[in-house]
Amino acid sequence: MRFFNSLKSFNSLKSFNSLRRVFWLKRAKLSKFHFLSEDGSLSVLISSLFLVALILSVGIIDISDSYLAKRELTQIGEDSLLIASHSLDQARYYARTSSNSPDNSYRVPIDCSMAYGKFTSEISARALRNNSIVISGWNCVNDQITASISSSIQAIVSFPLFTRISGGRIDVSSTIGATSELVG
Repeated sequence: MRFFNSLKSFNSLKSFNSLRRVFWLKRAKLSKFHFLSEDGSLSVLISSLFLVALILSVGIIDISDSYLAKRELTQIGEDSLLIASHSLDQARYYARTSSNSPDNSYRVPIDCSMAYGKFTSEISARALRNNSIVISGWNCVNDQITASISSSIQAIVSFPLFTRISGGRIDVSSTIGATSELVG
C-alpha cells in the first residue's frame, strides 16, 4: 500500500510538474505578448520625445543660420550703399538747388546714376558665403536711396524632402536704405 501511495504521490508530483510547466509556459507567453505590445511602456514616450527634440534642434539650427545669413547680407548691403551714397551731384551741389523747406536747409544731392554704378560694382565684388549677390531692386528719389539685394545659401542640415524641393538652398533677401545729410 505504501508503494501505491508513493506511486500516487509520484504521479501527483509528475502532474504537478506538468502543471507547473504549463503555468510557466503560459506566463512566458503572456510576458512575451506584454513586451511586444508596449502598453504602458515609457521607452516609446522617451524615444518619441528624443526624436521631437532632435528635429526641433535641427530646425532651430537652420533658422538661426538663415538669420545670421540675413544679417551678413544686410551688412554687405549697408557697406556698399554707404559707398554709393557718397556720389555727389556736383552740379546741383554748387548751384545750391535746395528743397522746398522754409528753414533754408537741404540735403546733399546724390548723383543717382553714379551711385547705382558704385553700388553695382561693390555688390559684384562681394559674396555671401561664396555665393553671388543679386540686386533685385533699386530706387533713388529725392536724394534717398533704397536697394534690395538677395542671395541663396546652402542649408547647414539638409532634410531629404527639403533637398528635393529646393535643392537644399535657402533664399535670403534684404532691403536697405540711405539718405544724404541735411545741410543748412
